Amino acid sequence: MTAAVLLVVLAALPGALPRLVHPGEDGFSECNGFFPHSSPPQGFSHPGTVKICQRYQGDKHYATLYSTEHRSPLYSAYTYREDAGAAWGGWMVEPQVDDSKSSLDEVSKASEVAEQVPGLGTNQALEEDYASSDYQPGPLYHRAPPTLTSSVPLTPDFKEKWASDVDHLLKEKFLPHCGNGENLHLLAGAVPSDTKVNDKVAVPEYIWLAACCDLPDAWSLAVIKRTGDIDGLEQVSVEELENQLSGGVKLFSGPCGSGALHPELRSTSEASTQTEEEPAEQTPGAFSRFFQFIFCVVYEIIKSVLCLVWFLVKQVCNIIFGRLYWIWTALTTYIFALSKVLLNIPCDVLRVFANILCGFVRVLDNALSVVCLILRLPTRFLCDMASFPYYTLCAIPDVGIDILSGVWGVFMLGFSAVFGAFGGSFSVASFAGSSVFQRFIGQSEGYEN
Repeated sequence: MTAAVLLVVLAALPGALPRLVHPGEDGFSECNGFFPHSSPPQGFSHPGTVKICQRYQGDKHYATLYSTEHRSPLYSAYTYREDAGAAWGGWMVEPQVDDSKSSLDEVSKASEVAEQVPGLGTNQALEEDYASSDYQPGPLYHRAPPTLTSSVPLTPDFKEKWASDVDHLLKEKFLPHCGNGENLHLLAGAVPSDTKVNDKVAVPEYIWLAACCDLPDAWSLAVIKRTGDIDGLEQVSVEELENQLSGGVKLFSGPCGSGALHPELRSTSEASTQTEEEPAEQTPGAFSRFFQFIFCVVYEIIKSVLCLVWFLVKQVCNIIFGRLYWIWTALTTYIFALSKVLLNIPCDVLRVFANILCGFVRVLDNALSVVCLILRLPTRFLCDMASFPYYTLCAIPDVGIDILSGVWGVFMLGFSAVFGAFGGSFSVASFAGSSVFQRFIGQSEGYEN
């Protein structure tokens, strides 16, 4: 009940609906208008698909059924607009494809949302997935805004030729017969192959374009372009394209889906019908009609039985080859793991022996260190004892010389003291004698004068 109320509230707010369409919503939600009579194609039952209402700056631009398994679109739906991709610049990504709970409900550049979306590129292709390859992101419909969710890997030459083919179809076949595109609906899709770019993005086996002019005099037309034929372009009816897509695919509903032909194909078909009906004026008899009826019934029964047998054979072959592949994978994995273990055994044995040898060397080194330590103590003591007499005897002359030097110094000190005392006494006596003599002879000047 709460979810239903929430959906009603969101539907009442333009531009607030989530871009990633949830399973509970009808079709492609607010992007249903890109399909004739708001009815999306039926029969695309691929696993891992998401419905995207591709929007930018509050405006919806087209709808896409995207395969997260192949990281490529199964189809995108457009209504003709002359300047559909003029306002955008650079490749865009859809954040909610990798994070369905993200609040980023419009396309954005990967560099701007990488930090806000953990695991960006887990379910969708990014520009770096095409690195170092011969492929480029090629839009299914180049007149639409460029998003990686509506593009597939194409070579540069094929990409350019496909854009030229689409422009020619619009100019020569679609617009002149549909009021200049006012009610022109376009479906562009791709059938993925087993080849992948960098083991991520599936390269298409072929791409296709289907047009529906939703007017009272409705018509439809389709073309197929195979990636192995750059110059080829196969023009078919929508029914023929649906048969090639298989799986009960129904691209258009209403008048466009009931065998409506393009005016050129219609005129060709009418001329062919008239040619066939002219000689048929003679009506066949009852027996002939009964025989034809029985033949058609038997033919359809045989055809149905053969189709059933072929389907059963394919299923059995898929099961058998699938099991064989699983067994082969398991066997090779086991052999690889066993070989790895067996090859590691000699390395482990050599590593053990190396560790044992290193341990033995360390033990021997420690033992020799202990022996050297033990022997070094008595050796040093004996050397000191042996050198003691040498140093003692050699010290005696030095000590004698030092004693003699001391005695001689004492003697010289005493001699200097006696000589100094005698000289001082002589100086005092001479001074006293000269003073007495001067007084005696009558000199009155002082000594200082």
